[in-house]
Amino acid sequence: MRRYISSYHTHCALDDGHGTMEEYVLSALSKGFSALGFSCHAPGALQDEWHMKKDDFSYYLEEIHRLKQVYRDRIELYAGLELDYLEGNGELVGSEYKDQLDFTIASVHMIRHTASGEYLSVDGPIGEFTTLLEDNFDSDIEKFVHYYYSLEERMIREHSFDILGHCDLIKKHNRDNRFFDPQSQWYKKISGHFLKSAAKHNVRIEVNTGGIARGATREVYPSPAMLETCRSLGITVVLNSDAHQAGDLDFFFSSADDLLVQQGYRSVDMLLHGIWQEVPIV
Repeated sequence: MRRYISSYHTHCALDDGHGTMEEYVLSALSKGFSALGFSCHAPGALQDEWHMKKDDFSYYLEEIHRLKQVYRDRIELYAGLELDYLEGNGELVGSEYKDQLDFTIASVHMIRHTASGEYLSVDGPIGEFTTLLEDNFDSDIEKFVHYYYSLEERMIREHSFDILGHCDLIKKHNRDNRFFDPQSQWYKKISGHFLKSAAKHNVRIEVNTGGIARGATREVYPSPAMLETCRSLGITVVLNSDAHQAGDLDFFFSSADDLLVQQGYRSVDMLLHGIWQEVPIV
């Protein structure tokens, strides 16, 4: 039986990634990929160094279309965006482009800083994380974690999308349990409530290896413990690398496959022939 390999969470030089889209395609071909999706951070309300510029969006689509034609007999290519949820107005930034895309990823990266009104990142500079923790949540990490997962639940209720991105991103700065113990009862309760909401709304969750590739985490998003809960709730998953450079397209994929099997998964979702479908991994 043919083993399919794919990833639909990919960044390039048009946002906070490195390299051209064609470099990613060539890397995917060298690694035996069947499909590859591009998902730059959506242009829109957040105009900063890691979101795509609005002026680049037309080129983005044109280049993906060109690459689809050039490599049409060798690999399936898909145009997507990673959309950001903003708590202030409930906007999913980039949703206006959905009818021009093959798929979307929805993520919570930002929380509005109460003192300044500016959005600060949960997964960016550690200073932004600690500022949010201290100013918004009075240094109470349990309140911070609860609020983060509540934003994801709101996003799930209010919007439709194809993939939920790195659902436990709140742990990125928690290496060696610096801020909290994910085995604590309060964390299990909060994350478990969130996963039940995801299951209720039939959300497809990505198993994301990007944190390991960039040295931020020692485990995938979501954690093995959360992944076990995902399986028990019947949540479908898709394996993504969240690559920011072409060489990382399949980073940790073999180990992630093993982890999925250990947790009871026998298939992952893939976008193939333009349709989301279950593909066996064993």
